[in-house]
Amino acid sequence: MAIPTTPTNWRDLLRILTERPSERQRVADELGVTSYTVTRWINGESEPRMRYFKRLPDIFPQHRMLFSELIQAELSSPAIPSPPPVDHLKPEIPSEFLVRTFAAYATTSGPFRAWSLQSLTLQRAIEHLDADHLGMELTVIHCTPPPQGQPVRSLATWMSLGTAPWEPTIRRKIGFLGAESLSGRTVSRGAPEIVQDLEHSQNLFPFRPYPHMCSAIAWPLQREGKLAGCLTIVSTQRDYFTSTLQPFVEVYANTLALSFRDNEFYPLQSIALRNIPLLSEQKQQEQTIQFHDYIRQLKQERKDRLSETDLEKLALQHLEAEMCLLNEEKSEQ
Repeated sequence: MAIPTTPTNWRDLLRILTERPSERQRVADELGVTSYTVTRWINGESEPRMRYFKRLPDIFPQHRMLFSELIQAELSSPAIPSPPPVDHLKPEIPSEFLVRTFAAYATTSGPFRAWSLQSLTLQRAIEHLDADHLGMELTVIHCTPPPQGQPVRSLATWMSLGTAPWEPTIRRKIGFLGAESLSGRTVSRGAPEIVQDLEHSQNLFPFRPYPHMCSAIAWPLQREGKLAGCLTIVSTQRDYFTSTLQPFVEVYANTLALSFRDNEFYPLQSIALRNIPLLSEQKQQEQTIQFHDYIRQLKQERKDRLSETDLEKLALQHLEAEMCLLNEEKSEQ
């Protein structure tokens, strides 16, 4: 591709070479980032990490020399200011996401509506809130449906999406959280909780240790003053959830709330979470397997045809009862 004008910096060169959306997406795929991230680089809204600077010239072999010269000129120039801190960025939620969300809400129903809205929201949120792939995981957390007449005793992790070091694909993972957790405190109070430095807060809110996990936020999923669970996000960056980002977390939490039915929201006075020990990653994987095994067992044993939602509810109640019984036995020993 011939360059019509001589670019003055590497951003101009990247903009010229990626004018076609397909080419911008190719660059994003080659680097393992989103096209939104590439656009932010071009617009000067964020700065690529050094490993991306090193790989950019190789993506355009015909312009490798020019790319290298322009990047080297910027990196060696003392006049170039450092990239703005996260709190100074003004990311926006695109209207296209809202259009797709409302369409999914209006045209789908049952479990498919929940899955569609939650997966759509997590995908957009991870691209928005961690555009530079610094490391983040988002998890949708439900109130575990209690037996008739009883309070909510635990929360169940449900769906997750992350960037390295977490899983980069949407996955269903079943695990239980209680009053001792950041998520549990959020749901018990019906108010957001933020920890900007997890290293000094481990005694307050237990988290399964991951390399460089530094901050976290949990935002309640609400409707008419009732709670269905929360959106919990962890980041590898300390002080990441600034006053600029918090309103966007609230928007994504409110979008997730659309995926829940009215009977999945509980009054605050009906939520009495227990303390639940944090399980290892292996134990949590075993619980996920047990969850799906129990649903298959129910389908074979029950003659009445229950909906997928009802089957999932029974499976969660079964696992919660087993977990509570095991904890009681351990406390008596």
